[in-house]
Amino acid sequence: MEKAWVIQDADRHFYRLGIRRATEGLPFADQKNPATAYTLSLFFCGAGQSYSGRRMKGVLFQVFMLLFLMGTAVLLLFGESLLALLHSYGVGPAEAFLAAEILLFCALVFWSYNAADAYDAAVKTRRVPFQGVRSRALPLICSLLVPGWGQYLNGQPRKGALLSILAVLGIFSLLTVPAVLFLWPELEPSRARAILESIFAATVLYAPFVPVIALLSSYDALKVSMDDVKKESLLDRVMLTVSRIRIEGWMRSLLPTTRSALALALLLGLVLFFKDRAPDPARYYNAQLIGARTWLEERGMTIVPGFIGKMVSGTTAGHEERET
Repeated sequence: MEKAWVIQDADRHFYRLGIRRATEGLPFADQKNPATAYTLSLFFCGAGQSYSGRRMKGVLFQVFMLLFLMGTAVLLLFGESLLALLHSYGVGPAEAFLAAEILLFCALVFWSYNAADAYDAAVKTRRVPFQGVRSRALPLICSLLVPGWGQYLNGQPRKGALLSILAVLGIFSLLTVPAVLFLWPELEPSRARAILESIFAATVLYAPFVPVIALLSSYDALKVSMDDVKKESLLDRVMLTVSRIRIEGWMRSLLPTTRSALALALLLGLVLFFKDRAPDPARYYNAQLIGARTWLEERGMTIVPGFIGKMVSGTTAGHEERET
C-alpha cells in the first residue's frame, strides 16, 4: 500500500524548502476577481466593494444608491406636488430642472467611480496581476453596452477609466436631450433656462459621438481580448517590440503594421475617389436642419438654432463653390 503525504500548511512547507508562492500570506480563496467586482458595482452600487471585502464602504455606497432611487421615485410620483411646494418657496420649474440635471450628472459620476473603486479594491487583494477574463466575446458585448466596461474586463483600468468618462457624458447627453425637449415649454424665461439651453446645446453636439465611442470601445476590447500581449503594460509591449525587431529584423517584425497601414490608405483613397462622384446629400440634410432650427426657434431657443444656421450657411457656401 502506497503512502500518501498530506501537507497541513502549504505556506510553511514551501517556506522550509525556500520556495515562496506569489500569494503568500493570503488564502487562495481570498483573491478576488476585479472584473467580477467591477460588474457587480456597475449593476448595484457597493456590491463590488462588499465582494472585495470592503463591507463598510459597500454599505455606504448602497445607501447612496437607494437614496437616489427613492428620490427619483418620489419625483416621478409626486412631481406636481413638489413643483408646487418649490414654487411656494420661490423656486421656479427651470431652477428645479437645472438642479435635477446637476444631481443626475453627479449620480452618473458617482456610479462610474463606484465601479472603478470596486475594481481597484479587488486588485489590491491579489498578489498576481489580473490578466483579464478568458472570454473573447464578453468584453466586446460589454463595451458595446457601456464603453470602458470591456476594457476593465480585459485588465486595462486606465483605458477603461477614460472610456468610462466618455460613457458618463454619453448617458447624460442621451437623457438630457429628450428631457429638455419635453419640458422646455414648461420652463419660465430665467437665467436657469439659459443655462439649461447651454447644456442642451452641448449635449446635442456630443450625442452623435455616443455610438461612435461605443463602436470604438467594443472594437478595442475585442482586439485586446484576442491578443494577450496587448494586455501587458506599455513598457513591456515596447520591450517586446524591441526584442522582436532584434530577433526577426525590421521588415518581418513591422510587416503586419505595414499591411494595416496600406489597407487603411487604400480605404481612404477609395473614399476620396468616390466622394466627388457620389450624389451630394447636402440638400437633404440642409432641409432637415432648417426644419429643426425652425422648430426650436418656435419654442424660444436661440443657441442651437443659431449654431444650425451657421452650419447650414457654411455647407451651402461650400456647395456653391464646388458647383462654380
